[in-house]
Amino acid sequence: LLFRESAVVFPGPLLETNGIGRSMTYAWVSILVLVATSCLALVLGYFVFRQLRLAGLKNELISVIAHELKTPLASMRLLVDTLREGRAGAPEQQTEYLDLIARENLRLSHLVENFLTFSRLEQGRTLFVNEAVDVAKLLQDAVALVAQRFAGEHQQVTLDLPEVLPALQGDRDALLTALLNLLDNAWKFTGEEKHVRVTACVEGGYLRIDVTDNGIGLGPGAAARVFDRFYQEDRRLTHHAGGCGLGLSIVRFIVEAHCGKASAEGRKGTGSTFTMHLPVPEESQA
Repeated sequence: LLFRESAVVFPGPLLETNGIGRSMTYAWVSILVLVATSCLALVLGYFVFRQLRLAGLKNELISVIAHELKTPLASMRLLVDTLREGRAGAPEQQTEYLDLIARENLRLSHLVENFLTFSRLEQGRTLFVNEAVDVAKLLQDAVALVAQRFAGEHQQVTLDLPEVLPALQGDRDALLTALLNLLDNAWKFTGEEKHVRVTACVEGGYLRIDVTDNGIGLGPGAAARVFDRFYQEDRRLTHHAGGCGLGLSIVRFIVEAHCGKASAEGRKGTGSTFTMHLPVPEESQA
């Protein structure tokens, strides 16, 4: 048997179509690889940026903590040495030095408590007690605890309350911490003349507590960010006044844990008002 060789010849247009199809496939594969690589690079870049930012925040926090702890300790050591060496002089001066030591000790205790509270918040280890809270007594105690800081000339903290205030359900110690942080913030960011006013009223099923000061006020956009962790509108003022941007963030956490809301308002140079809105139980509203 004889077999005749034969060749299969495809038409020209079919070969051209297959070639174009392969080119398109290669092009799309290349584009997808490029897009995937770009996305991966962006994700890695964001991760690296975030880690660097966290490392920077941690280093800054450590630096601020060291500075904030070092300042009152150095002041107390100097005052104690002066008293021990008998260089205080008159009894009035000795009493003044002892008052300064007590004030620095209170400041140091407040700083340590804020750092410990922040650590517990970060680790989710904060447990709140649910109990009846006498709001009038709570506010009176908060003002009494800071009264000594406002004992200077042209410095005062006043409390203006209605005759009747409803009781709250919550953690009294945590709410006291939030109030002390607001009062501490008001004291730090006012000038030589410090006029701070604490008021409370019931408004739409919520207890509204206001801490109003005559301080430096808030710049544009600051009211929305002032409760963020480590937020400092003006680092120069913060460095002079002390603090590391944790106090107000702790206030917001405590208030929100009580199903409330923390807010702030004010204008640059005209003072500020920081507000705690806390829900009033139905039985207290009746």
